[in-house]
Order: sequence, then structure tokens, then C-alpha cells
Amino acid sequence: MLTQEFINELKRKFNNYFSLKEKRENIFQVFAPLYHSDGDMMDIFITEAPNPELIRITDFGLTLMRLSYSFEIDTPNKEKIFNKILAENSIQNENGNLFIDVKPQYVYHGLLQFAQAVSKITNMRLFRREIIHSLFFEMLDDFIMTKLQKYNPIKKFYPIPEHEEYEVDYCFNQRKRPIYLFGINNNANARLATICCQKFIAEKLNFTSLIVLESLDVIGKKDQARLMSAADKQFPSLEEFQKRAEEYLEREILQN
Repeated sequence: MLTQEFINELKRKFNNYFSLKEKRENIFQVFAPLYHSDGDMMDIFITEAPNPELIRITDFGLTLMRLSYSFEIDTPNKEKIFNKILAENSIQNENGNLFIDVKPQYVYHGLLQFAQAVSKITNMRLFRREIIHSLFFEMLDDFIMTKLQKYNPIKKFYPIPEHEEYEVDYCFNQRKRPIYLFGINNNANARLATICCQKFIAEKLNFTSLIVLESLDVIGKKDQARLMSAADKQFPSLEEFQKRAEEYLEREILQN
């Protein structure tokens, strides 16, 4: 475990606001200025790691217990966000018990890293939208390439081969009138999709354009109006697309 020398060093780095209290044999609760957003001190413990040269910083499952009072990690998307937070902070998850193993000289940095992860996890409900925004295309791709695989989607499709600047995110091409799908999560993407659709129309291509928005409010009203006038079908959210995609594709295929 930590020697007195390392404990003194931690006290110095935390401006003397640091102490350890033994809760059970070789399990010490950390008392330091590491707080949740509501002012409660984080439940962080130091114990022995399987590797005797390392120290384990852990929460003994209390972080996820705290989160469960207001938010459940009960969907694949939420789980992906949760795992992304863990990976970004090098935190391990063992049946809900979060931990990181560090060398004794790096316990201070480990505590800060662990506290940062705990803070993000317990506030998932508050900033979930921001993270989903950054994961939009990853989640769209995962859904299409797994749930819609039977429709033979082609990623990064170029309807006009000599003009690769007009790129389609996904093409469902097993039909006379292919479906060109564009994922939209900002104004720039919306404008590019509008330009592509207008170009394909001008080139007299036989196609159906499909727009999947992250949500209705990710683009401005003018961009949304231009996009709606250029596209054939629009889903207002990824969640709505996930619910209705197969029904829509089956109907389109039958009609053509």
C-alpha cells in the first residue's frame, strides 16, 4: 500500500486537504477535494491491486449506483457513451466496479483521472446530447451495417464517379431506383446534402434521397427548408430512423 512518504506527497499536492480512512482491512476511503456537481464528496477508495507493484483506485460500484437514481444505462447508445468515457480515461469496469491501477508515484494523477471519469459518468444525463452529437455518425453506421445489412448498403458511394465531391453517405443500390442516404448533424452537412441532391437531379439520375437528422434543431430553419425541398424523405431523428427504417425500405423496394 501507500507509504507515509507517498501519503505526505499527496497531502502536499492537495494543499493538506487529503486523508485516508481505513474502512476494512487494506481498503482506505479517500478524503480529498474531489466533489460531485451537487457538492457531495466522491466515493473513492484505495486498495491493493492484483499486481503488488500497483495501487488500485476504485469506487466499489458506488458511481453507477448514484447514477441509477436519475439515469439508466439501458440502451446500446447509452452503453456506447458510457464505454467511451471509460476508454478516454483508461478506467476499467468489472461488473459495475470502476477502477484504475497505477504505480504509487502516480496515485495523485490517477485520483484526478478517476474523479474526472466519475464526474462525467454521474452527469451523463446532463451532457448526453453533446456526446451523442459527436457519436452520431458512428451510431448511424453501426445501425445500418448491422440491422440493415440485408439491404446491402454501400458506404461512401459516388453516383457520379468522375465527381467524388458529390458523395453519398450510404447507398441502398439493389434496385432500379437506388436510395441515397445522407446523415445530417449540422448546417454544413445539410448544405452539402442539398447541393448533392440538386446535382443528382440536374444530372437526371434516377434515385430517392433519404435524410437522417440527428434531431430537428441541429440545423437552422433556412437550411432545413432548402434540404426538405431537395430531398424525398426525411427522418427527424436517428431514433425515429431506427424505428422506421426497415418499414420504409421494404415499402420503397416493393414500389420499385
